[in-house]
Amino acid sequence: MRADDGDRRAALIARKDAALRRWPDRDGGEFEAEMSAIAHELDQLARSLDQANSDPIERLRTWCAAGEAFLLLGAKYALQCAAEAFRYAEAAATLAEANVHDLMKLQHQYGLALLKLAEDKNAELAAEAAARLSTALSLARKHMPVGVAIIKFELIRAEHTVTALRGAQGWRPVETDWRESELV
Repeated sequence: MRADDGDRRAALIARKDAALRRWPDRDGGEFEAEMSAIAHELDQLARSLDQANSDPIERLRTWCAAGEAFLLLGAKYALQCAAEAFRYAEAAATLAEANVHDLMKLQHQYGLALLKLAEDKNAELAAEAAARLSTALSLARKHMPVGVAIIKFELIRAEHTVTALRGAQGWRPVETDWRESELV
């Protein structure tokens, strides 16, 4: 990654943070326009880093920043873009040893994107979200206790969604006869 790419990502993240301070309720046309522009610029930067086969850690961080910006928009198309960005970030993470904070943030945000995409309608996406949030929670418990509460809350929400959806779809756990399953 060239220094100017790092500076560009830092500037876009600073712009995102400024937008969150300016529009704390994350609502309105101006917020959406600004966050959309930031998300698309981060997406373009991440794609150019992928094409240049840049450092996987920098690609991971740039894809995560793009995903987070799309996630903040919240619209279905933006959530799909966020999930795609997090998928690319995950691929970059497999190419190098990412630090625990980067991995925790990735799993947490990816889980949130999938949970929002599930929209209380898709049990499989909600289950995938719960798995990612569970991974994030495990990492937070070991390495960043300050993040545990919010991740735990989101995991409970995801698990509740999975349970509710599977119950509504007539899902039942496989019943076993204990006598048949006992080891002799």
